[in-house]
Amino acid sequence: MRWRSWGKDTVAANVAGLALLSFIVAAGFSAGNLLLPYLVLALEGILKALPEKLTMINASRAAIEVGGLVTAFMAARAFVAAASGWLSDKLGRKPLIVSGVMLYAASTALYYRASSIPVLLLLRGIQGVSSAMTWPVAETLLMDSVPPLARTRAMSIYVVSFNLGNVVGPLLGSAAYAAALRLLGPGMSVTEAFQAPFLLLALLAAPAIPVALMLRDPGAGKEHHAASEAMRRFTGGLLELPAAVKRALKGFYANALLNGIAVGIVSSILILYIIQYIARTPEAVGTLLAIPGFAGMLAAYPAARRLDRMSDEARLAVLVASATTSRLILASLGFIRSTLAFVAALTAMNVLFNILLPLMRSLEAGLVPSRLRGRVFGLHQAMFNIGMTIGPLIGSWIYEAYGSVEILPGVTGAQAVFLLAGLLGLAGVPLIALLYRPAAVREAWEKG
Repeated sequence: MRWRSWGKDTVAANVAGLALLSFIVAAGFSAGNLLLPYLVLALEGILKALPEKLTMINASRAAIEVGGLVTAFMAARAFVAAASGWLSDKLGRKPLIVSGVMLYAASTALYYRASSIPVLLLLRGIQGVSSAMTWPVAETLLMDSVPPLARTRAMSIYVVSFNLGNVVGPLLGSAAYAAALRLLGPGMSVTEAFQAPFLLLALLAAPAIPVALMLRDPGAGKEHHAASEAMRRFTGGLLELPAAVKRALKGFYANALLNGIAVGIVSSILILYIIQYIARTPEAVGTLLAIPGFAGMLAAYPAARRLDRMSDEARLAVLVASATTSRLILASLGFIRSTLAFVAALTAMNVLFNILLPLMRSLEAGLVPSRLRGRVFGLHQAMFNIGMTIGPLIGSWIYEAYGSVEILPGVTGAQAVFLLAGLLGLAGVPLIALLYRPAAVREAWEKG
């Protein structure tokens, strides 16, 4: 790959290190996401026996509690994300990443002693802080480490690793659950069966710490386009950016807020929906979630190679088309009861996600000089996380209160949750298309 020659050893070390870090943390986090709804159901007394011994689990009764966990995570993440981006611009990327990873590993182990919903909420908030210290800064470091013509590919490798973690994570979570059953024996309680796996997940998260310590902080990457000299000369902050750049950022941030609400609405109830309507046991749910993640992972890099060769105008068109299609699929999920059809729909969404995320980060990275990039990515994450704080409260309330009730002609509350999320996600797409004008951005920097 040609981009390796740009940053020499630093590029190779950072791309490989950040990809590995993304995989380790995503695997552990998605494994925990599989187990936490069961732990909530057990703590609330809804799950009175192991899932494999039951024929039906009324998972909707815990929707508000599970939604609260998502909100706690995202509220903490939103509060810290913008500050961590600013700090990384001032202090460097690596110190924030290392601190965030260490906090994540420690907090994972503490789930073993979590015996109430308030404790789970506290731990989820701590993990939101650790995530805010890690992810926007890691993405910024990656964009700093490679040239513009390789950004989409570099980010796709990062996203592939993230998705591989999401593929492995549910399988890892179900394997940790099975291992806990064997280790604890027949005398354990249902709650203990879902607490114990977190000790294993903490051990598996520990290698992320030395990986983070090996990262390099190269500072600004080389800019290679007509506006590069103007970017290097620019000494102002975000408020002093050219009008066309600020307008484009407003489009990305508004979309991030609406997309955050949409994703939050669904993320609070997705596993509960699967447990209730599609699959029941941790093993079955884990397998169902792994297949779409694997398909998306395969699509990421080939798409990124083509996107790096396109103009910004063409890449914007791809972003709009992919985002629109993925939101329409999201709106339809609640009407699906077939396992095969549900897996197919999730697979299509994952493929589109693997096109969207690297492309969006690449376009955003090209808007500003490197020394402002941490703040830009941090603010993007903050807007998304604010949406993710609001969304779970909406989704979990609708799902628990009206899940089986027809609230519109032919539409139950369970279906309305996905429909609302899809429509909100769609609302953000035209904002990017209207406010981000690549030619205007180039012209504004060239005049600077």
